[in-house]
Amino acid sequence: MDFALLTELTETPGISGREERVRALVAEQFAQLKATTTTDAMGNLIGHLPGQGPRVALMAHMDEIGFLVSKIEAEGFIRVMPVGGVDARIFGAQQVVVHGRADLPGVVGSVPPHLLKKNDGSPNREALPIEESFIDLGLPADKVAQLVALGDPVTFATRSWENEDAFFGKALDDRVGLFIMLAAVRQARTINCDLMLIASTQEEYGLRGSGPAVFTTAPAMAVALEGTVASDTPGLKLPANVSATVQGQGPEIRLTDRGMIADRALADFLTQTARRISIPHQLIVKNTGATDAAAGQVTAGGVKVCAISVPTRYIHAPVGMVRKSDVSHTIVLIAAFLEHAAEFSP
Repeated sequence: MDFALLTELTETPGISGREERVRALVAEQFAQLKATTTTDAMGNLIGHLPGQGPRVALMAHMDEIGFLVSKIEAEGFIRVMPVGGVDARIFGAQQVVVHGRADLPGVVGSVPPHLLKKNDGSPNREALPIEESFIDLGLPADKVAQLVALGDPVTFATRSWENEDAFFGKALDDRVGLFIMLAAVRQARTINCDLMLIASTQEEYGLRGSGPAVFTTAPAMAVALEGTVASDTPGLKLPANVSATVQGQGPEIRLTDRGMIADRALADFLTQTARRISIPHQLIVKNTGATDAAAGQVTAGGVKVCAISVPTRYIHAPVGMVRKSDVSHTIVLIAAFLEHAAEFSP
């Protein structure tokens, strides 16, 4: 499988509320699919592929975690506010890009370890809070003032790479979902439903885009496509009543999370589809995390929803990693779902 489009998606910047570059890229892809495309007031991109059968929405969010410029110091240092969940422990010393009048590479300032001392002289190993951190562009203060404005977005400066088995990049939550949506539509032999493609905004800032998009499109059922936490790394301890989502065993079919209880008939239909075509998959019950399915489920009169996720290591960090086999299996599953959607009987 060619992962060039996923590379382009992950390297295109788009934090919550500033998804315009990602939206333009996905709009080009929708046009290639011959979808009728609109953009709503929230910035959601909605593609429509008319067809017979139930109205189905596939949802994947365009935004990534990142930062907004909140203050420019007189010396030219830049302070930021996080947009979405960012751990301060992974912020220091990272390469970033400030998207001002131009894309400006910079570094998050750090203190050399031999200068990190507490008042009593002992080592200080605590992460510097994001609110106290700063970005250094290496430019004179007057140039920074000309090129950067309050509210400009900031993203991690990660370039994607891949090997035979894995793909590495930033923003896999949820550019991998967009990639799967587009690839599944292309791979499906027929689409036996009235299909709405929703590339949503501001998911990382409170699931804000999907509700209006689902209200507008009024699907009978909706499937959120996501990158989810892979719980298969050393040192990660889960509660005794939680099954780990792991890489290499196919997509997660999520039955519950912090914001959603999936429609069981739809989840069973997706599970049966996976079994029929011999796609490995993982049924998961948990009470953490949330996807666009949570907001879409309680829109208008309510919608039958489920979430299908690719296990992703190092989520909400400068670099994440997915297994190519998990991505491929998810694409095959969603393509088969589109081919057989008319057979779903709640």
